[in-house]
Amino acid sequence: MLGYWLAVVRRLALPALATGVVCAAAMTAALVLGNGIPWSEAALQVLAAGAAGALVFAAVLSTSTVVSAARTARLYGLTLGPEAVALPSVREVRMPAIKGRTAFQLTDSVRHAVERDPVLRLDEITAFGHGTLSLTMRGPSDTTVSVQVRVTTGPEDTAAVVEVRPAATYKRLDAAACWAVARVVEKRVAQALRAEAAEAGLAR
Repeated sequence: MLGYWLAVVRRLALPALATGVVCAAAMTAALVLGNGIPWSEAALQVLAAGAAGALVFAAVLSTSTVVSAARTARLYGLTLGPEAVALPSVREVRMPAIKGRTAFQLTDSVRHAVERDPVLRLDEITAFGHGTLSLTMRGPSDTTVSVQVRVTTGPEDTAAVVEVRPAATYKRLDAAACWAVARVVEKRVAQALRAEAAEAGLAR
């Protein structure tokens, strides 16, 4: 959890700095322009206000994010780590080539596995085709996430890439919702592909 918290703090560094600048500017306006205090006398108070604003912003937002992320990790039975901060959250499943199965058949199998999962909350399938599956899901705390699964087949291996991002593009912190959903979808994708590989082996 400490690694996740540090990653969140690094992500918040620039917004915290911007908040500090705003606080410093407000203090400058109040002391120098409003009260006529010389800049040399107000400088220390202005810098202190900026630093305090940045620290409070980072502390409050990082703490609330970590608490929500820890709750998310417990809900999905996962261990929280620094990789949970990255957006989009990308996972990959790779295995030996599944003979006799097309990308469409494998994608359809993945779709059924995801739909049957008791934890995932599917909102809508937005695209489904030859090697492509796109969905919107409800993550923890009703966070809406966009999920894309790309399945490729070749003579040597079969691969599936899971990519999850916040449906609202302005969100830079989502309390690990994308990471948690990506991990669960990855598990279902792996199960679906293994099942297809087993059936293909029996059919030969």
